[in-house]
Amino acid sequence: MFDIKDIRTTADSDPKHYLITDENLKKAVDMAIWLQKPLLLTGAPGTGKTQLASKVAYELSQINGNALNGFAPFIGEPFSFYTKTTSSASDLFYTYDAIGHFQKRHIDASDSDADANTVSSAHPYLQLNALGLAILQTHGKKRIASDPALSELQKLSNFDRISDEPKSSVVLIDEIDKAPRDFPNDLLNEIEHYRFNISELNKSVRKADPNQSPARIVVIMTSNFEKNLPDAFLRRCLFYHIPSPDASKLFEIVCSRMEPYLQIQYSKGNQPKTEEDIKKMFAELKPKFSRAITEGFEKARNSMNDKQPSTSELLEWIKVLEAEGFFNGQLDFNNLSSQQKTILKYTLPIIAKSKEDLENAGK
Repeated sequence: MFDIKDIRTTADSDPKHYLITDENLKKAVDMAIWLQKPLLLTGAPGTGKTQLASKVAYELSQINGNALNGFAPFIGEPFSFYTKTTSSASDLFYTYDAIGHFQKRHIDASDSDADANTVSSAHPYLQLNALGLAILQTHGKKRIASDPALSELQKLSNFDRISDEPKSSVVLIDEIDKAPRDFPNDLLNEIEHYRFNISELNKSVRKADPNQSPARIVVIMTSNFEKNLPDAFLRRCLFYHIPSPDASKLFEIVCSRMEPYLQIQYSKGNQPKTEEDIKKMFAELKPKFSRAITEGFEKARNSMNDKQPSTSELLEWIKVLEAEGFFNGQLDFNNLSSQQKTILKYTLPIIAKSKEDLENAGK
């Protein structure tokens, strides 16, 4: 057994290290921002659909001044909503803890000293979700506090997530196809006009007037196409399918993520390496990463019938191979050492997910 605590598998998780190798995907993102329309992404699991929202939010947050074309500065992380099979359209904006509110009202009702307004208030049991947060963020905390029509929203349970000033934001709606059939249809009006109703407060909330606030909302949705989405919904979106990257793009992705991983992995510990040592190590590893992809990963992938391994699984596989010493010394897939063969065999479950594929990949 290797010592898991010595493997920092999240060391490369900073969005600045994510690499977009598909130029057409970059153009699709640009058009979605310019047209102010949601971008719907499809692609095999593990191709980076969900991570794209973090990358876009990070990159937009690095832009300032005239380059923003009049947009308010962007928040560096997306507001994220992870769709469930039980999700309703209102969940995208807020959720209401009805049970908690009922219990509180029951307790307070028996307390003769309880304030009547406190007993009846639903505000502390209403929590803003991704698109609700983004819509309020176009106003900013200060403007909401000073607007009589909005000021009561300060009482919502997570209102403190809103910044003082209006800011633009990226919203991720992940795996929208998991939701019930009516979910995307119910969103048509709300997502087009960025408004929603909080029925518990009998209040309608909408995005700040563009003439008064420069804040904008960029929506990125992902789908694995587990079921078809309604045509009316698709017409209101830009669509892009992320193809599985070829070997050369896989190599670019691995290098972009493994370099920061190695820097953190080896810059600490009892015998930390210098930055120069780590750069030299990375330079020596790069051709080995290339061979691992073209001679190891691609060969294994071509032998699999049940499930093709994803880009994210390749990254995990390369990390474990490096941590286990697979790349130490020479690397020749036609003449692996006994130790390398052993490491290769017990790491295959990272990329092979069935008995048949595991057997085929190991041949």
